[in-house]
Amino acid sequence: MRPEQVTAPTRPTMSAIIPTKNRPGLLANVVSCLLAQTVPVDELIVVDQSDSDHGRALVEELLASAPPERRPPLTYLRDRAIDGAAAARNVGLDLATMDIVICIDDDMVPEPDVLERLHEHYRGHPEVAAITPVITNYTPPPFPERLFGAIFCRGPFRDDRQRVYWNWRRYRGTRLAPVGMLGGGMLSARREALGGIHFDRRYRGASVGEDIDLSWALRARGARLAIATDARVVHNRAPRPATRYEETLLTSWGFVFDKHQPKTLGNRLAFRWFVIGVMLGAVYASLRSGTLAPLRSLRVGLRRLRRNYAGSSFLASR
Repeated sequence: MRPEQVTAPTRPTMSAIIPTKNRPGLLANVVSCLLAQTVPVDELIVVDQSDSDHGRALVEELLASAPPERRPPLTYLRDRAIDGAAAARNVGLDLATMDIVICIDDDMVPEPDVLERLHEHYRGHPEVAAITPVITNYTPPPFPERLFGAIFCRGPFRDDRQRVYWNWRRYRGTRLAPVGMLGGGMLSARREALGGIHFDRRYRGASVGEDIDLSWALRARGARLAIATDARVVHNRAPRPATRYEETLLTSWGFVFDKHQPKTLGNRLAFRWFVIGVMLGAVYASLRSGTLAPLRSLRVGLRRLRRNYAGSSFLASR
């Protein structure tokens, strides 16, 4: 091959999928952040569950004011019947056509070079199937919660994302930190690696745990996951509906454990140890608060486990 025939490898193309509901200001902000990226997004998909079409007008105005070379094709679908962010992301995944799909919530604020960093990592690490940026404004929780995680979250329940979020500055020399699960706030993956994998269709409303569900589905295919510590985002976490902490812990983790993990003796013991930890945590929280609310939440969560999660606020019945 003559030297003039040698061409640089083309960059992977990217689809950005934004689920949103009744938060047009946040939607406009995240679209502005995407349009300001040092590497432009190639396809923009908004799945809107809002009561009004105000968000569409804001997005179209932002695109109209952007330079033509930074103006991605827009697919804007508004459907109030779509129930929750997981379902909205699934709609976007079905519509996406680019090499890399990025599901980004409307309350995420990516730094201007996030897409550029993701491009670099996907080009340089073909073995990695999915990457999330590092969330820089997650601070370590109170000591009792950290102690709970260190003692009771073993085996598949060990959440190795947290050590990266809390200590991301220490990973500057290791720009990709391998992890066993990804966060859902801004999750990117090779469309080919997904191969039809979606978020579980039982998730609805303000669901919890769908990021772990997708991560474990990918890992079951041998996929490698990572957090890019040089791609930084801020999560301006919007208020969520009130939830009962113990019920949410048991329901979200119990569901993904039942669905994905082999029921080996070690895994069963890890699950029982996790449940014991939640029970002890509920007792501690009840004593500290002087109320029975944590114990009631625990009772509801245990009932969900026994009844295939029937009655859960974020898991539909089979």
